[in-house]
Amino acid sequence: MDRRADLHVHTTASDGALTPTEAVEAASKIGLAAVGITDHDTVDGIPEAIEAGSRFGIEVVPAIEISAVHDTIEAHILGYFIDHLHPGLVEQMRILKKARWERGRMMVEKLNAIGVPVDFERVAELSRGGAVGRPHVARAICEAGAASSMDAAFGRFLQVGGPAYVPRHKISPHDAVRIILEAGGVPCCGHVAKLKRDDLVVALIKHGLAAVEVAHPDHGPATTRFYRKFAERNGLVATGGSDAHCFPGSVAGGIGSITVDYDVVQALRERAGESTDQH
Repeated sequence: MDRRADLHVHTTASDGALTPTEAVEAASKIGLAAVGITDHDTVDGIPEAIEAGSRFGIEVVPAIEISAVHDTIEAHILGYFIDHLHPGLVEQMRILKKARWERGRMMVEKLNAIGVPVDFERVAELSRGGAVGRPHVARAICEAGAASSMDAAFGRFLQVGGPAYVPRHKISPHDAVRIILEAGGVPCCGHVAKLKRDDLVVALIKHGLAAVEVAHPDHGPATTRFYRKFAERNGLVATGGSDAHCFPGSVAGGIGSITVDYDVVQALRERAGESTDQH
């Protein structure tokens, strides 16, 4: 039997629509063998997800997606099989979560200044206590009647150069890799083609990057083939996942829309063991 895994899923702990329990249950219902919970800049959803995994009979890969910046380029560094209780990781995520809340407030202030009646308290409610992200602001914009969809809200207000865009708190990709390694995890460059900087990826390999996300909704067949060969040449694990946020009306696919063979989970587990041995 072909066992599959979706290694890139977001929950209400950051900017997803489903709770960790709901996300794990959804993955189980479609027959996945494993699901990676990869919330942005937080590990808060992992304990609930692991408990749900034991109830629904599906393996939960404890993970994270750290939002990093190199010069003006965003680089998302995934970390798989992390120790989500590692003190250094927990402290770094506390700092990033606080920065996300401050960024959300600043976006709301910019929206208010141009006449969009968004309230930060509503944005905070939409985050359900998790890390505030642009999708929460986008939903509030839609509720205020200033955009017809979340995609429209991003395009009109929240994308780079938009009137309410606020740069994120800067942590370097190299630091993100280091933080993940110190927590015993496997650093992976998320949606690698979007970075458009293979030289940076090569530089990160020298600092411990051990995987690249090859299968992703933003990667076409040619791109997927290119980075699969890139992974092979550089001794990296080729991962993949849906990057599901599960918001109604989103053009992105849901949980399980993109998967990888379970062998990838095993390869990541082995790399995590090597990382733990070295730290």
